[in-house]
Amino acid sequence: MVKTKKDKEQKLSLFQRISKKVRIVVVNAESFEEKRHFMLSPLNALVMLSFFTILVVIGTYLVIAYTPIKQSIPGMPDLSNELTLRKIDLENIKYLEKVKHQSSVEELYYQNLITILNEEVPSDPTSQDSAYNRDSTDYATMNFSISKEDSALRAKIDLREKYELHDKGGSISQNDDMKGVFFFTPINGSVSDSFNLKEGHFGVDIIAPKDEAIMATLDGTVVFKDWTPENGHIIYLQHNHNLISVYKHNSFVLKKVGEFVEAGEPIAIIGNSGRLSTGPHLHFELWHKGAALNPEEYMRFN
Repeated sequence: MVKTKKDKEQKLSLFQRISKKVRIVVVNAESFEEKRHFMLSPLNALVMLSFFTILVVIGTYLVIAYTPIKQSIPGMPDLSNELTLRKIDLENIKYLEKVKHQSSVEELYYQNLITILNEEVPSDPTSQDSAYNRDSTDYATMNFSISKEDSALRAKIDLREKYELHDKGGSISQNDDMKGVFFFTPINGSVSDSFNLKEGHFGVDIIAPKDEAIMATLDGTVVFKDWTPENGHIIYLQHNHNLISVYKHNSFVLKKVGEFVEAGEPIAIIGNSGRLSTGPHLHFELWHKGAALNPEEYMRFN
């Protein structure tokens, strides 16, 4: 039995069939003249098609990923909005860090103020036990109660001010507990903002020339020195007769915690530090047994 050519082709494997080349001829439609020809197999055509498809896919991906054309695709986020959101996120992170630092500084400030008003020596901020280095604050152990001496002093001042006739000529009054105490004016200048207990302004603001030295108002010991965002460089002095003097918005503090200073001795340089300051001046406070005193009743600044 003679096998035909068709029978032989049917016995060929799939790979042999797709790799078998055929001759493709390009002829003139009118004269049937052969223009060109080339050999091509189905396998070659499949490989070329796959390679071309891969090139198209890669090129499309590169164009979409690295050119602004991707903004025209529905569902893609706007690049400008994304950059704006990232910028806002960074600003929010910086703001939160600033608020956290400010909160810790204010916490230390008020803790030391309470300690001073309780006639105790505040801790050194650089020590291991300071509020900067503690993870939490035990508010249960903090004493916020008003002492008997403080209550008696407040009642005495309220009673005296109720019936007292004030001299408008600017005379200097004296507290009964501080007779014989002579205050040294910390700096000479003009008072821009006076003492006002109702508005929470517990001292006086004195405007003076730049780089003027600020003097200690009495003999005393430096019990606190720090910097806060609101008040800048500040220094507290503890004096006899349960007096505390406070000096704020300095450009530089000359003394360290624990140093003893004499009345009239330079302790700081006037400045404009702190968010609450609008120009070179000294904010000066005077406290007696936990109560704020009006410094203008004990000294003159001009």
